Amino acid sequence: MRSDILIREALEKCEVLKKAGLWPNESRMRPRAWLDNFDDEDQSTAAYLLSKFTFYNNDLTERLLKASYQSIGDGLPKKPSNSGGNLIDALESAILVPVSGEKPNPTDSGYLFCRKARQILRIPEERIKNLDESVEHAAKGDTVILLDDFIGSGDQFLKSWERIYNGHSLKSLIEKNYFEAIYITLVSTDYGLNEIKINAPKVSVCCPHILYKESTVSHILDKNDSTSKKVKDLLEKYSPRLTPKDHYMCHPPYLKYGYKMRGLMLGFDHSIPDATLPIFWSPGNNWEPLIERT
Repeated sequence: MRSDILIREALEKCEVLKKAGLWPNESRMRPRAWLDNFDDEDQSTAAYLLSKFTFYNNDLTERLLKASYQSIGDGLPKKPSNSGGNLIDALESAILVPVSGEKPNPTDSGYLFCRKARQILRIPEERIKNLDESVEHAAKGDTVILLDDFIGSGDQFLKSWERIYNGHSLKSLIEKNYFEAIYITLVSTDYGLNEIKINAPKVSVCCPHILYKESTVSHILDKNDSTSKKVKDLLEKYSPRLTPKDHYMCHPPYLKYGYKMRGLMLGFDHSIPDATLPIFWSPGNNWEPLIERT
């Protein structure tokens, strides 16, 4: 396909998504300004990546949250150690807990989704607790529901799962004194989901949408054709211009392919995962992000 046609079709698709209310307006999502970052000979390749970008708006995000929570009672397998079962009875003693980063912060998405759970799922506020309180709750054998929006590498969940409070973690307690642990999330990579199954096999994971390799830039690069070479060269050429605010993302492979080199091409209305290609969201030198990561 001719370069000018590819660019025009990508931008037309963006406009349709904006008019349909599925993408935010130009003040937040800036496809034209983003394409202008690239030299003329590279714009068609950038437009190709733009056409692969998936955005979950607030309405879709809330629908996924409802679907994930409701799947607790569907009887389908949620962990490697069982073949199904009803988790409804476990909800009677359940508290809801946000998954948080290595240094817990009120801006972590887990906290946002606990507030959404209170509003949308009508979870009583007294049942929403912090991670340190969940360890005490689990020690009594009562159910803990952990909540976050996205599983990329699985690192954030596992750090919360293994974090020690007063000599105990949720991981150590589930090994010594069985309690029901449920993890509600909206979207997960198959990689991250597998990491949790391996390292926290007793956790029941509820996730309505799983991303496989076909949804990542790795799938494009593996084709080993002219397009894959152009995409690889594009990321190699422009990633040095990026200056992400998080220092851990300045590692050259992460600059090109996102955290843990997951190579995702997606974003949420409330935030962009660090596993998404930084070329979409990172600030930089004379660089306009497609959408900023908040």
